Amino acid sequence: MRQKTIDHRRDNVRRLARQLELLRVTGGLLAATSRDLTRWQSGLTVSTSSVQTYTGHTRAFYRWLRSAHHRDDDPAADLPMPRLPRRKPHPIPEKDLALAFRCADARMQVWLGLAGWCGLRAGEIAGLNDTSLVEVDVDEDGDPTNTLLLRVDGKGGKERIVPIPEAMHLMIRSVACRGRWFRTATGLLATGNYVSTTASQFFTGIGMPYTLHWCRHRFGTQHYRLCKDIRATQELLGHSNPSTTALYVELAQRTAVTTVNHLGKTLPVPGADLRTVVPDEPSDYRRKRSA
Repeated sequence: MRQKTIDHRRDNVRRLARQLELLRVTGGLLAATSRDLTRWQSGLTVSTSSVQTYTGHTRAFYRWLRSAHHRDDDPAADLPMPRLPRRKPHPIPEKDLALAFRCADARMQVWLGLAGWCGLRAGEIAGLNDTSLVEVDVDEDGDPTNTLLLRVDGKGGKERIVPIPEAMHLMIRSVACRGRWFRTATGLLATGNYVSTTASQFFTGIGMPYTLHWCRHRFGTQHYRLCKDIRATQELLGHSNPSTTALYVELAQRTAVTTVNHLGKTLPVPGADLRTVVPDEPSDYRRKRSA
């Protein structure tokens, strides 16, 4: 279990203990009954997604209590797990992303590029370090190439390789350094929450109702539009749906590089006129589709 998960679970248990105390549950956390936990869950006033998260941590905690012989029963075993409605993607509009890029400072431009043109999450951006950048001089056939890849530490500790569009090479080299690449204004290591919050404040400051995650959705939408390969898009985004993980196939590096480089043609040039044209399909994809 990753430290981040441990921290989240610990926070949830502390929150649960406080809420059970407010419900005047005799004996508190260790003595709570199934009825007590049902009252707790039904009284939550957070989003369905948060209820699902809290319930998952709570069930895991009481499962551990029983396995560690701290309790003879598991009062959370039958606690219902709310079902989430199917979410629709929210890609940031191309014109708004181009305008935001023009308004951003150098660091924010890198973050927008990593999310909108490489598909990284805020936490993945915060975790980039001196081992993340991989330079490839020769492709799979032994031919010279100018390829930069990112070794991304994704959710659940699952690493993936993401190509960087050539249009972003200079930008990425400018921030790559020893240790972690990004820090706060006070010199502390940037966290995923810091990157996400700072980006949200940036969007709010320029009058746009978006978050950094909208840029990631944009990458997924546009990448699939170009390659029409849902598995390739899922792999680049680092999705790990348990029901389909076994069906994933290895993404050919050449395919990924070609696609993100074509997508990189929409990257706005600071100081130049806005370029908001959505990229056309590459010729090799047109040939495949017409075949």
